[in-house]
Amino acid sequence: MSPFRGSTLPQQGHTERGTLAQGLALQGGEAGACPATPGEELAPRALRPGSRGGHGQMAVANRSEQRRVDERLLALASVRIALGRLRGVASVTELMHRGTAELCRSCKFDRAVLFRVEASELVAESAYFTDDRRGAEEFVALARRVRPQLNHMLLETEMIRRERPVLVSDADGDPRTFKPLVQASGTTSYVAAPIMPGGRVIGMLHADHRTSEREVDELDREVLWTFAEGFGYAVERMLLVERLEAETAQIQVMANTATALIEHLRSTELDLASLGTVAGSSMNGADGEPLHPSAERPAPVQQALGGLLTRRELEVLELMAAGASNAQIAERLVISVGTVKSHVKHILRKLRAANRAEAVSRYFRLSSQSQAGTT
Repeated sequence: MSPFRGSTLPQQGHTERGTLAQGLALQGGEAGACPATPGEELAPRALRPGSRGGHGQMAVANRSEQRRVDERLLALASVRIALGRLRGVASVTELMHRGTAELCRSCKFDRAVLFRVEASELVAESAYFTDDRRGAEEFVALARRVRPQLNHMLLETEMIRRERPVLVSDADGDPRTFKPLVQASGTTSYVAAPIMPGGRVIGMLHADHRTSEREVDELDREVLWTFAEGFGYAVERMLLVERLEAETAQIQVMANTATALIEHLRSTELDLASLGTVAGSSMNGADGEPLHPSAERPAPVQQALGGLLTRRELEVLELMAAGASNAQIAERLVISVGTVKSHVKHILRKLRAANRAEAVSRYFRLSSQSQAGTT
């Protein structure tokens, strides 16, 4: 017996013995009936070979069973089609929105809603209502405002705990459904299934047949459960792809910066005497005197950077280009290391540089342009 009225969870080890036993009781329960011969115990009298009408009833039963099998196979095939249409999505956001649409279009649901699990709340991510786009948008907006809490009073909490789908046959009468959304949607029955790639519940899907005014059944529950399982793996894969793409882009930026700096160093003759050498905690020029930022900067450098950087920031950038550390710059300019860090941060932001190497690379490029212009 399900722990909540009007809803059912699939039970493990379920068979049809109870139904068959009832059939036997009805057929063989009259007084004075002859006992069944060996091998006939599990067959109702009307269906035993040679009995009147037995062959016809068996044929009807076989056709009915075959129809159920065919319907199940077609329904599961529709899940494969729906998941196949999601292979070309480019982002997790697109996958979330197209998932509910494909669930309805391919698996013949009228409406579908996708929630993600955030802490102890259900947050509506997307919804698809057949022929009612505005209704879907309004439902998502409402669901995001009320946010069902995953406490012991909510049916979905039990579903997450058991990691199995649920069929709610009386949405309004079941005390464990979330009434604000049930009443707003007007649903009378629905099925729900967790999205749990790798055994971790990250969201859930709800679906019904509200538009066609048909109640959901066990086959709908099985279809949604199968779709949710495949959809979970698709979400997990797309999250991994996006993470790899972001890391690849970051590595590419670093590689481009390093390449530009290397190319500049190869094509530019550096005047080591003017740059100075770093020894211990001091920087000395060719004559042994402490090296100060150049008072006369090349015109292109002054024109390009003068409008962006302050005088002090230009001095810090020149010392950065000379290879000085923050501590050495602070000592040379008689300021604190914290002030140097603040100047460096401003320089990177103003030059739109990702790091010190990129900022220095741009400084060297401007310097080489000034040298080429004077020759």
